[in-house]
Amino acid sequence: MGKVLSLLPCGGVQKRSTTRGQSRRMIAQLARKTNFNEKEVRQWQSLFLKDCPDGSLSRDKFVAFYCAFFESVNDQEKVSLARQIFRTFDQDGDGQVDFPEFLRGMSALLRGTTAQRLRWAFSMYDIDNNGELSRDELLNVLKLMYELQHPRRRTSEPGSSENTGPGSTTHLEKLVDRLLSVLDDNNDGHVQMKEFVEGVRRNPQLLTFDEGD
Repeated sequence: MGKVLSLLPCGGVQKRSTTRGQSRRMIAQLARKTNFNEKEVRQWQSLFLKDCPDGSLSRDKFVAFYCAFFESVNDQEKVSLARQIFRTFDQDGDGQVDFPEFLRGMSALLRGTTAQRLRWAFSMYDIDNNGELSRDELLNVLKLMYELQHPRRRTSEPGSSENTGPGSTTHLEKLVDRLLSVLDDNNDGHVQMKEFVEGVRRNPQLLTFDEGD
């Protein structure tokens, strides 16, 4: 946990200062609203403030961390993914992530149920908040989910002899086609959040990334 936070250079304008009483109330509230208990929340808070003493994490620093840590896609895709992930963390849209925002995002990523992770990934690419994803947006969701599951596995480069293996664009496009064939009832090339989350939860094999499944 400390290793992850130590890689997150922080900076920017401090969002807010809190008294000890406010901090206790915030910890109790976060323990209720996340998948961490109060002890774990305190540990995360201590690590966050140690590495981010001004209380905030900027988008540029988050992007730099993400691109250094994850290796499986090219630089342009990594920057795009990192910015999208940061957008879901930065819930008030001010360009900085404070501790509550950070912990809620980490809870979904590290401790979330399959449904929570699916909703998180879906919301990240539903930029216009219309509750549905196109085929291309769905492909981006699958790329992200594979990236999060295999942060150190480099996918095959386009044109190589291995460009159909797990995590490759060809492989993920097949997964998208499989998802659409099952979940897109009206064949319009779009999937609504409820259809996506409930359909995958009922049929988890739809998101099996292993080759040959």
